[in-house]
Amino acid sequence: MSDTYVSMKNALTPLSLYDFEGTNISNELKVYAMVLDELNDELCTMLDECFIDTASSYGLSQRELIIGDVRDDLSVEKRREMLKLRESICKSSFTVEKIKESLKSFGLQFELKEYPSLYIVNVNAFGSYSQKEQAWIQNEVEKIMPAHLITQVVFCGPTWDQSDSKNNTFSYIESLDLSWDEIDNLE
Repeated sequence: MSDTYVSMKNALTPLSLYDFEGTNISNELKVYAMVLDELNDELCTMLDECFIDTASSYGLSQRELIIGDVRDDLSVEKRREMLKLRESICKSSFTVEKIKESLKSFGLQFELKEYPSLYIVNVNAFGSYSQKEQAWIQNEVEKIMPAHLITQVVFCGPTWDQSDSKNNTFSYIESLDLSWDEIDNLE
């Protein structure tokens, strides 16, 4: 039996108006308790989805839609981390470290190169991104960079560390008999 049913029964028993043993009142209270438990569960879920730290589904998706695309390709923890970083951007967020945090909020693996005398910042993004993802990243980077800087976003493919982690030796790659394009896109 549910806690809700027991609570309702305990609250009504001192009134001595109802007989709870096998009666319609008992059955009705059980149905009400079941519905109240379902509503309580839904309210708890809604409350969890209101906060980044506890959201795990539609709460994350709704917040992501405000700032861009839903990133359900990432883990819940990574999505939470990105949203927290993104929501922490404010008017004092334009130091180099804050800009790096902002770029991390897009889920980028990147290297930032500054050319202060030329007012240029290069963002070298590593990894495979579709044309749509590249356009979105470019747009978002332009939004957060200070207006006086020329910002160049370059999509570089995998880093040396990522390539090395695949442990693709020369002999292995050579044995595949691939074209250069196929080698560049080898997962």
